[in-house]
Amino acid sequence: MNSNNLNQHEIFETKLALLLEVLSKKREALVGVLNISENQETLYLSPPSDERREFLMEMGKQKQKQIDEVLACDEIFQSIFDGIATEFELKKHDHKDKVLQLQAGINEVLELDVKIRAQEEKGKAVAASNIAKPAAQNEINPASTNYILGKYKEASKEASKKKPNA
Repeated sequence: MNSNNLNQHEIFETKLALLLEVLSKKREALVGVLNISENQETLYLSPPSDERREFLMEMGKQKQKQIDEVLACDEIFQSIFDGIATEFELKKHDHKDKVLQLQAGINEVLELDVKIRAQEEKGKAVAASNIAKPAAQNEINPASTNYILGKYKEASKEASKKKPNA
């Protein structure tokens, strides 16, 4: 291998490693979203109060930060992949281990996505049943609690349309 080919090979290897790192960061952010969603459900079961409302509002902010991280990871992943897509198609057999790691990472992210959607639906149902009862003024409406998730779902659908098949 000449120096130029070696350098291109190293760049390609580095980009594959970056793709794996981005998937890992996305997975971490999705775990954060799932944890917040589970905690929100627990709060929906508690009696309405100003404290509960404050916790739910703070959780909504934290969830938004995690979702923003997920969306940023999607953009970064797609950008990196687009830059090596042709080379990836040509060299994927030479990098079977990395390709398998990418596939496993993508599958983990998809599984988390399904869990989040299920948890959000469950939380929405719990919120609706508990918030339907007379509550304090300015209590969080179950429809608005899923606004952030709605944004995530739309973005993840768009991202999945663009997601490469490793």
